Amino acid sequence: MRSEDQIKRMMHQLEQMVQRLNPADNADEIKEIRAKIEMLEWVLNAPVGKYHA
Repeated sequence: MRSEDQIKRMMHQLEQMVQRLNPADNADEIKEIRAKIEMLEWVLNAPVGKYHA
């Protein structure tokens, strides 16, 4: 299990990668990285409670 700081550090690294990539040449790679970032955000802000009432 990763600590919150490790997850935030990984998110920061991925965001830097996105900034360095040229969107015209690396659109698919950018989509994959953004999906990883979203997953890490979900881990940090995991929903609590029930999804359905």
